Amino acid sequence: MIFRLLTRDDIPGLHRLEAESYLPTLHESDEAFIRLMELFPDGAIGCFDDEGLCGYAFGVPLKAGWTLELRTPLERIPDEPDTFYVHDVAIAERMRGRGVGRALALRLLDLARERGLTRCELVSVQGSAPFWERFGFRRVEEFEYAPGAPSAKMVRDAPDPT
Repeated sequence: MIFRLLTRDDIPGLHRLEAESYLPTLHESDEAFIRLMELFPDGAIGCFDDEGLCGYAFGVPLKAGWTLELRTPLERIPDEPDTFYVHDVAIAERMRGRGVGRALALRLLDLARERGLTRCELVSVQGSAPFWERFGFRRVEEFEYAPGAPSAKMVRDAPDPT
């Protein structure tokens, strides 16, 4: 497996993985994916095997309490972000249970730490909260992120690395 930053050329593969992983109401737009790649390229990570893209992750510095709206491109990264927002982690069916999700999640959490962001937030969908709890996230709010998608807002506070 190879990990590398995602590019516009990866958009078709992102949508293939979305189709395998998420309800249609949770699918992202090309524009939103591209904007995240432009604003914070280090937070757009893909995992590739011999068959192509087999996992991806998106994360971006934001302000605490912000939640990205699906299919809406992020306008900008806020001045003085205080939180790392894990927006999306998806794994191809052929690679589930093989550590790809864990590797991508750890890459995002390491990136947050490297940027000095000790708070991380995400929206857990489709029953993925137990996966995120293994990384120290806790549920703070239950809601419907998209129609038909029960979700949990989750938060992780890590000790200040200094």
